[in-house]
Amino acid sequence: MPNPSFKRIIRSLMVCIVPMLLFMAFVSVSAQDDACTPSGEVTRGGELRFGRWEEPLTFDPQVPGDNGSIYLIVQVFDTLVRPDATGTGLEPGLAESWEVSDDELTYTFHLRDAMFSTGEPVTAADVVFSLERAREDGRGYAFLFAPFNSITAVDDKTVEITLNAPFSPMLSTVSVFAASIVPQAVVEADPDGFGDAPVGSGPFMVEEYSRGNQVVLVPNPYYWELGMDCELLPYLDRITVQYIPESNSRVLGFRNGDFDVIAIVPYNEAASLQSMDGVTVEVAELYRLDYVYLNHEDPLLSNESFRLALNYAADRQAILDLVFFGFGELPNGYMPKMNFWSADVPLIPYDPERAAELLVEAGYNGELLEIMIPAGDAPSEQIATILQQSWAAVGINAQLLEVESSSTFGLAAAGDYQALVSYITSDINDDDELATLQADGSAASGFFSFFSRYNNPEVNDLLAQARATSDTAERAALYAQVQDIVYNDGYSVPLNFSPYVNAYYDYVVGWQNISTGWWWLREVWLDQ
Repeated sequence: MPNPSFKRIIRSLMVCIVPMLLFMAFVSVSAQDDACTPSGEVTRGGELRFGRWEEPLTFDPQVPGDNGSIYLIVQVFDTLVRPDATGTGLEPGLAESWEVSDDELTYTFHLRDAMFSTGEPVTAADVVFSLERAREDGRGYAFLFAPFNSITAVDDKTVEITLNAPFSPMLSTVSVFAASIVPQAVVEADPDGFGDAPVGSGPFMVEEYSRGNQVVLVPNPYYWELGMDCELLPYLDRITVQYIPESNSRVLGFRNGDFDVIAIVPYNEAASLQSMDGVTVEVAELYRLDYVYLNHEDPLLSNESFRLALNYAADRQAILDLVFFGFGELPNGYMPKMNFWSADVPLIPYDPERAAELLVEAGYNGELLEIMIPAGDAPSEQIATILQQSWAAVGINAQLLEVESSSTFGLAAAGDYQALVSYITSDINDDDELATLQADGSAASGFFSFFSRYNNPEVNDLLAQARATSDTAERAALYAQVQDIVYNDGYSVPLNFSPYVNAYYDYVVGWQNISTGWWWLREVWLDQ
């Protein structure tokens, strides 16, 4: 647990709830509603200076799978349905209401009056184009839309989606960043350049996109949503997001007043930052798992006994204490702790003797195992060093391989690695996305079971059953089976159900890291 001597720690305690939304129609107030009543006073204007360690690779929402891109894409684009203020629930986005047919096969979405940042209206044709584009073969997140049978524009403001079979995570799926609505005409005019010069209907526009340096966001003058003062969001005039991959540099910049907010505070710095006057340290519980990716196509790691030896020889408690400073929880699964996480799956213990036995079963002869870490990421280096030492104690020959942080994702995608210290978060509030992304070897995804190349036909079948039923108890039982099987197949080396730790000055109002990992910047303002 975190140090109890912290004077102020805001915990975003996200209750993992199963969104029972399949048969509900939502209605929201549009920005044009004259009945708005002010609910609070805000100060408009100003610039938020934000330091983070991940840079966006693209602003094209139908392309990436990296959080560096995703967390800024959601500031620029809208989806039909979106995560709520906590990330655990759903609320209307571009669709102000929807209906579901009795057989659960047809969803009808009614669009609000919204415009892209060009001033052009968002139409049903744009929605059809965007979702069809998202599910094209070869798109990384196309697997999420596999249950879709057809996407049809009934009229300019109505979209009908039919399914091949009942699909329990349907509403969560259309809330994913990859389902962001893009303007058909703009994309078709320059599909390759759209990721560098995006046009969305979200609260912000991209004024500057300097790779390896910074992104500057400014308000979309045509955004539809009203703030607490009954004026259009967002509140800020400008957000400058600087790419600072080196952890200590990010903290030093914050101390010096160069940033108003920094994301991913090193755990060892949390107490020190909290001692600063006028500073809040946010500990946000979210759908995140820190773990060591394993490439199952590698000759050494294709052996299940060797993978399990890595797990039994991993001193996770030492990592939790020394690297995470007690923030988090030892994991008993292969994916983040979400709605259907099961406490009944036994934790793989730290047991060097059992690890040594498994190495004999694996026929291990001292072959080298490279642990890839992103350059400048001090916690990842600490984790890898502890693992190297604990693995060496049972005879595993491991060494650290430091690479540029912007390259780790590409190397993993290409299968050009053995082990990688990293993490994963969920983009939606339903287990299906990550359960499928990480462990369904049959999914038509370009992520290859999230770069692990794992494929277990039994797991593939269980996951198909889980997404086809809306019975909560049945889904829970199926996901518990999957959790048990994949975890004990040595899919990876899970390390920690870890929170995000961020720091901001107290004049930053409305900041919150939600359970899906990002921050809704549209409602942030500066009390200065």
